[in-house]
Amino acid sequence: MLTRAQMALLCLGLFLALALCGAWQTFAWGRTQLDTGALVCADTLRLHIRPENDSIASQSAKLHVRDAVLAYLDAACPAESKPDALCWAARHLFELQLTARHALAELNIRAPVRVQLVNMYFDTRRYASGILPAGRYDALRIQIGSGTGRNWWCVLYPGLCRSACGGYARPAENDLVCGNYILRLRLVEWVQQRTACREDVVLLG
Repeated sequence: MLTRAQMALLCLGLFLALALCGAWQTFAWGRTQLDTGALVCADTLRLHIRPENDSIASQSAKLHVRDAVLAYLDAACPAESKPDALCWAARHLFELQLTARHALAELNIRAPVRVQLVNMYFDTRRYASGILPAGRYDALRIQIGSGTGRNWWCVLYPGLCRSACGGYARPAENDLVCGNYILRLRLVEWVQQRTACREDVVLLG
């Protein structure tokens, strides 16, 4: 028979063991979510359009350029992976610039257009079909004039600005983007907001 003191020590030991086990499981869960968030960032190519300013004319021009660029991408971009999409964009920066400039010319706008591949920070973005966590992503960026107006962005790969949901190779990525896992998203968002560098890095263009 155990004494009362021995029983208390045994219960304390069991409690500590359970607490340590729970803490380890929580740490492992958090690490998995952060790793999955990093994979989503690495496997996604964003499309980012910066208009001249916030005037109605500039914002309308931004949307006109968006429609023209998406139509061109629909017809010309055969990418089946993020590296394919990135390589294709790198080879077609000039054509994308011409597409944007032609769209602006239709509106009698002669503002300069700059097309680049960049790596930059994005806040969490909620789309109709899913959520992309905050973090640094590669992006095809189209800047009209000074590019100081309200931005527009979407997913170039996977999904061609319709739905990235279900387009990733790893099930964990699709779960994070497509699922209703708010706590998981909040964890990735919280860490990225406090640790990710905000400085844009130009990759090409």
